[in-house]
Amino acid sequence: MLLVFLVIVLDLIGFGIMVPILAYYVVQLGGGPELATFCMALYAIGMFISTPVLGRLSDYYGRRPILMLSMVGAIVGYLMLGFAQSLWVVALSRLLAGFMAGNISAAQAYITDITSEENRARGMGLIGAGFGLGFIVGPALGSYLAGDDFATANLFLPAMVSAGMAGAALLAIILFLPESLDPAHRAALRLQPRSGRMSALRELWGRPLIPHFLVGVLIYNTGAGLVEAIYPLWVRDTGIAAGPRDLMPLLLAGGIVLAAVQGGLIGPLTRAFGEHRLFQVGAIGFSLAMVGTVLAGEYGSFYGAMAAMALQSGAAALVLTSMQSLVSQCAGPTERGMLLGIYSSAGTLGRILGTLVTGVIFARIHIESPFVVTVVSTLCLFVLARSVEGHWRLHRPG
Repeated sequence: MLLVFLVIVLDLIGFGIMVPILAYYVVQLGGGPELATFCMALYAIGMFISTPVLGRLSDYYGRRPILMLSMVGAIVGYLMLGFAQSLWVVALSRLLAGFMAGNISAAQAYITDITSEENRARGMGLIGAGFGLGFIVGPALGSYLAGDDFATANLFLPAMVSAGMAGAALLAIILFLPESLDPAHRAALRLQPRSGRMSALRELWGRPLIPHFLVGVLIYNTGAGLVEAIYPLWVRDTGIAAGPRDLMPLLLAGGIVLAAVQGGLIGPLTRAFGEHRLFQVGAIGFSLAMVGTVLAGEYGSFYGAMAAMALQSGAAALVLTSMQSLVSQCAGPTERGMLLGIYSSAGTLGRILGTLVTGVIFARIHIESPFVVTVVSTLCLFVLARSVEGHWRLHRPG
């Protein structure tokens, strides 16, 4: 199990390295904010399409071949990006990387293969910890490697380091990771009918509370996509950062707070206040963080931006953890996987939408406009959270 964790961490650090600096690639090649965020959205689009496909292929052919194939594809994508001399190559590399990122479904399936029901939660927790570690180390490392000047940012080195991380993960799979799914189980899984996302959505939509959570995760991820995709260009254009390396303390502050809340504080907070209250506090906190970000930009305050980032990350941890906990209670054990799959897809769609439009409103309206829009959206999320609490007493499952 620890080896799967290592593979996930290596893969996600490689991905995280490119998150804060991809926009600078597009700008160096002559693109604007619209094209920068479009290229970032291609990653989410590829992942949205490939996640169920790679999961299903892992049922047919085994987890190990799919994990190996996805690592090879990730290496190719990073090499393409590192040597890119045109915008279409950058776009193609991100779409390919997004397709390969769908391997998370195969990794989750691997964990379910090798764990019993009693320790499955621990196994899934390791995947979550891998995500957390990757998204702390990766972006900070990427911003550091890119250098301290936007005009001369070293974008080749981070791409090569990302390729190296994917290569190390591939080597670990080849040398040390055995197949978890035997041929008999593969044959049985092929015979099991599976619902498509649309048929599953139609089945679940009419049930109490489920539409609330699907709309909620769509709203949250649209706002998150609006602010996260444009943030590297925002710190440049407001003068808060002189170069990519200045992003490192900002991203570290956010990542550490996110990990602290999700990894340690969320349990005691949930026992003390309950998921509903944390959901509401998180929505308000995220909105306040956006107000703080706008003020930091107006005054050019680096430490104001850092405080806003820390608040944003803590609020995000409360919203995401509370919503996922609540939605998981809206289906029985045999339907929970289907519901969480639809829930995840709704979140990815929101992320795609937010990332696609943020560059346009940033460039054509005002550089603070993505954050202002997110203030409004998260206030709407707070209203929805209040509605969920009111309906929960009447319609709580079970």
